[in-house]
Amino acid sequence: MRELNMHLHRRFLSQLVAALIICILLLSGCDQDIEKRSSIIPEEETIVVVNNKRISLAQFQRRLSLFLKKYGQLMITDEKQLAKIKDIVINRMIDEELIAQEASRKGIKASNEEVEAEIADTLANFGKRDTGYGEVKPVKELDRTDLTQAEWKHGLERLIIQKKLVQQEVIDKVPITKREITSYYETHRREFTRPRAYRVRNITLSTYAEAVAIRLKILRGKNFKFLVREHSISPDKATDGDLGYIERGDLPLEMESEVFRSSFKSSRKDISAIVRSQDGFHIFKRERYRRKRRLSLKEARPDIKKILVAQKQDVAYQRWLEKLKKNAKISIDQAMLVSEEGF
Repeated sequence: MRELNMHLHRRFLSQLVAALIICILLLSGCDQDIEKRSSIIPEEETIVVVNNKRISLAQFQRRLSLFLKKYGQLMITDEKQLAKIKDIVINRMIDEELIAQEASRKGIKASNEEVEAEIADTLANFGKRDTGYGEVKPVKELDRTDLTQAEWKHGLERLIIQKKLVQQEVIDKVPITKREITSYYETHRREFTRPRAYRVRNITLSTYAEAVAIRLKILRGKNFKFLVREHSISPDKATDGDLGYIERGDLPLEMESEVFRSSFKSSRKDISAIVRSQDGFHIFKRERYRRKRRLSLKEARPDIKKILVAQKQDVAYQRWLEKLKKNAKISIDQAMLVSEEGF
């Protein structure tokens, strides 16, 4: 249930982020490239104007070139196919400009703290796949962007602003009625069964010998939280090793087997045996037990609302974007668009 809610809550924004990552992270260096090539393409060659903001032919050519490079598997066999791709690119650029202008009008900005957090999150998602205590795999997607650090950071800043705008103007305004929530609950009762779980704390040590010594101290009555603060090498040290309620599937199998071991509860004050992982040697303490039960409508309401919002927000976003377009003055030089080859 937790994974379903997280997925639905993020689905729309992740779709938007995917498009923006392609359009912003890959292409945020366009302005710098245009300045360098200003002597090749005259400044007055404008391919589209969005509310008095000009988008130059050079910007479009750069975008089209990078689009074709990104989707190199697309085989352009005729002029009609290339024309469709041009329409996609030019309309995407128009959408981005409208969103940027609306964000500016609404006074939406990104703080340095937000940018740094986005950088860390993006590196975690694009640079590696981290499963907590599981496998970590590198991903080389960002290596192919050819962006400088400043360009990449600027792209992320724009991404944050656009995400905040969409959250404020679209997602937060999706209407959900009490009747819809009740109806969803009645027809999806099985989805709102909360599995049994344990509230668990963790301490991670560098060596097996250290883990043996620390476990002995715990069994002799030494405060678990104190030992976490003094000795743990895990990031959850910041929360005194608190992992929250652990359900089956939340941890790697070797850890899960130990946490859910039937004899664990009555054995030596709920202290686990030593478990080895790629991060070190772990000792777990089970503090509370949560029984399996079905959530009431009141308990399930926040999650149901997220699910219903996720179902509606794609349409809501398109309507909002169409409204921006309807109220905007957009002029495309169709002759230039047709004659431009992009190669």
